[in-house]
Amino acid sequence: MTTRDQWKPWVWAVFAFNCLFATVFALLCWETYRQFRNVTKSAAFAPALTDVKEWTALFDGAAGSAFFAVILVVIFTVCAIYYMIFTRKGLSHPGSRYGKGFMVALSFMAALHICNIATHFFSFAPAIKYWVTTFKVDFSRLLLTATYSFGYISTFFFLLFAFMLVVWKRTDVEILYAESPSTAAHTPQNGHTP
Repeated sequence: MTTRDQWKPWVWAVFAFNCLFATVFALLCWETYRQFRNVTKSAAFAPALTDVKEWTALFDGAAGSAFFAVILVVIFTVCAIYYMIFTRKGLSHPGSRYGKGFMVALSFMAALHICNIATHFFSFAPAIKYWVTTFKVDFSRLLLTATYSFGYISTFFFLLFAFMLVVWKRTDVEILYAESPSTAAHTPQNGHTP
């Protein structure tokens, strides 16, 4: 008789928060970029910069990184759903080392990439503050703050998901797996492999 998997609801909850915060972060990145492009066309923005093209290139770079983050999150979501639902061995199964290792690596990759983008937007904060206070540029500092804040929150949940995958295992399945004939055939007995 198998016992209930205590970790499964928590893993799914963290995965759901991953999807939620990553989606919100992507939308905020797009809105911040759109607002910046609108501001560069306003007359109030002209005295704030020596070269509009240079700042546009910086924001274009941040937007490009965010686009690749969206692709990475989509790949992560599809792979996580595949491994957690459609595979014969779930991520908690002791025989699913490849799937678990792949998802942990993908989680770390997504976390680092999103953290990099959030830091990119965070680095714009002093310049935006200067533009708004000195030249009265119509740019929402609250939107920028929300953008990099959600980026850091999303990073945390990706790292938490990776950690939970590392520690998540079904002890009852592990016992059955260890006692199965296919596994026992490859297990050394008295120091010798049969």
